[in-house]
Amino acid sequence: MSLFPPRRLPASPDRIASRDRRRLLACSGPMPPSLASRFTTGQLAVLRIVADEVKAKGVCGLCVDAIAARAGVCRRLAQIAIRLATGDGLLTVQERRHEGRKSSPNLIRVISREWQVWMKRARPSQAKGIGCKTLHPTDSRVLTLEITRPAIPSQKLPNRQGRTQGSGSRDSARAANQAKAMR
Repeated sequence: MSLFPPRRLPASPDRIASRDRRRLLACSGPMPPSLASRFTTGQLAVLRIVADEVKAKGVCGLCVDAIAARAGVCRRLAQIAIRLATGDGLLTVQERRHEGRKSSPNLIRVISREWQVWMKRARPSQAKGIGCKTLHPTDSRVLTLEITRPAIPSQKLPNRQGRTQGSGSRDSARAANQAKAMR
């Protein structure tokens, strides 16, 4: 019997969203199929987060908790995935320990040539926007406010030639005769 409340296991606030995020990240092709076949769905989601950071910055400097949160997995699974990929020769992990104070996050680099080529040929990340079309909004600097001038009064249009609205009038009959004579 203890004075302290029982320890609660950490759980995602929305398990279904975490599961869907994991599956989406794993199925989005984070690495070549020959390499991906060695890992589970959760591990592939972790490696996708690492690959995105490496592609964007050259090195992944996220802490394990941040990687796990983005991938929708627990911290331990993220550690295991990184350790397995390191053991297979896909990643290197540079530890940044400091004596007497908190250590900095480890730096993770992709060293597998096959995976590097796969990351380079992959299409751009969708993080920049939603959808497949890039939007080009109107440049607001081009639009200027102009002082509106009163409209110039329109001049009266000349009378219509040819048929008029009334049927059988002298003008329309005369115009029809002139047209026949010209043919």
